[in-house]
Amino acid sequence: MSQLAKVNRSNIEFSRNGMMDGGLTGELSDKLIRRLPQKYENSSNSIDVPTTGGILNDVECKVTSEYDATALLEKLKTGDLSAEQATIAFCKRAAIAHQLRNCLTEIFFDEAIERARQLDQERKSGKTLRPFHGLPISLKDSFQVKGYDTSTGLGCFINEPAEENSSLAALLLDLGAILYCKTNLPQSIMTGDSDNNVFGRTLNPHNTFLTAGGSAGGEGALITLRGSVLGVGTDIGGSIRIPALCNGIIYGFKPSVGLVPHEGVRDLSVPGTDGVHSSAGPLATSLRDCSLFLKTIMQTETWRYGSAVISVPWTNLPTKKKLRIGLVRDDGIYTPTPPVRRGLETAADLWKSGNAEVIPLTLPNTVGVYTDLIQYWTLLGSEHFLELFARTEEPVIPSLAVTPLLTFKGTDLRGFFDLNVRRAAAAKSYLKLFLNNNIDAILMPVAPHTAVPFNSWSGASYTGLWNVLDFPAVVLPAGKDSKVYSLYTGPELYKDAPIAIQLVGYRHRDEALTNIATIVGGIINGEKAKN
Repeated sequence: MSQLAKVNRSNIEFSRNGMMDGGLTGELSDKLIRRLPQKYENSSNSIDVPTTGGILNDVECKVTSEYDATALLEKLKTGDLSAEQATIAFCKRAAIAHQLRNCLTEIFFDEAIERARQLDQERKSGKTLRPFHGLPISLKDSFQVKGYDTSTGLGCFINEPAEENSSLAALLLDLGAILYCKTNLPQSIMTGDSDNNVFGRTLNPHNTFLTAGGSAGGEGALITLRGSVLGVGTDIGGSIRIPALCNGIIYGFKPSVGLVPHEGVRDLSVPGTDGVHSSAGPLATSLRDCSLFLKTIMQTETWRYGSAVISVPWTNLPTKKKLRIGLVRDDGIYTPTPPVRRGLETAADLWKSGNAEVIPLTLPNTVGVYTDLIQYWTLLGSEHFLELFARTEEPVIPSLAVTPLLTFKGTDLRGFFDLNVRRAAAAKSYLKLFLNNNIDAILMPVAPHTAVPFNSWSGASYTGLWNVLDFPAVVLPAGKDSKVYSLYTGPELYKDAPIAIQLVGYRHRDEALTNIATIVGGIINGEKAKN
């Protein structure tokens, strides 16, 4: 296990002491990683701290600040930047991000540096460079990495280092990537607040009063602070997309289930059930990095990396010249708050101004589908979660206690069959909705609100719907609202809260969705369209 993990777990009585003081030790850490000056540690907005804290040199600031993964990979492949230089820079910046926002769980910086040196030797030897040659990639804690724990923030799983890599970790290594850290998530991996009794709470880089989201909140915070420019999370109800919203300036893509290898991921579903599945996908600083990740993965023989993989090839689809987008303003369960409504309407207006078609839509039976999703999550009621907690007498975190996951009644085998029947009917109904309206994608909110204070996330109806149906979805940043909650009590509480939108596409048409998102992102955020 990592040195960071050893320190964090030294108090197994679950004192919930949050930010950890130690752990960043080892050859690299002793020589290169220093603590931030104390004045920075309580910064409410920490976006600029990594480049002003005096730890990174000018080259490291440039490497970690100015390039997305696509540009960084180009530098690595041309030899303008060595893998060792890039890896050291991101290890140092990840350590800074952790000091600021408590986003890491397992660290393997020294192993990463050694691998980078090996990859640099590969390059010098004239070998054909691998697709992700020398690219540092971070992983959510739930991915197994050989030799390190996959505790998922639960006391019952600590000190159990993985005996082998998860299928995705193995694939990324074979593709030439460098794995250097894993990131924080909630107890149960099922809340909008990345907080647990082992590692504590991850804080929002924009505002320490607000959640960093969940369950990939550690990834969201790390990438926002550019301790990583490409990370991988999992999503069974919004776990990639909600952190993309909460942390802002990043993109999150939930692929169709099975496109990205998922074996060797601890997702805490009831073993043996076959209902709504988790999907692995990227969080990144640019949309083209999400495309890069998916394209690279889908162009490999993914079927070699897991028995449940669905090998849909990347075919370099041409971009459609004219698109029809369905606009969903409200999911019929939670009414969006004013900042979310303004952000969505602004995005729709910009889209219309580009001579594109926008078709208002109402989503059918959202209450029924969302209720069934919660039932899929709680097939045994609270029994599965509570049994895991009871192994070490672990207390329930507040953000989990306010969800229905511990109060929803379980079901029997007949009830499970009925869930599957209703799910198939819903999938057919939603496919008809897309086809009958001749739309290419749906534009809608990610949630009814922006990032919110701790332990108060409302639910996952806006995102979870698409997990039930297994439609791919991507979250794009849409700026910040200058009027965020200005008419409400305590506006400072929501200061700098980002706004984002969600685009949803057809099942297994993930490549087409990346093309659509590139066009929409270009119109909304003025980004240069790149394929």
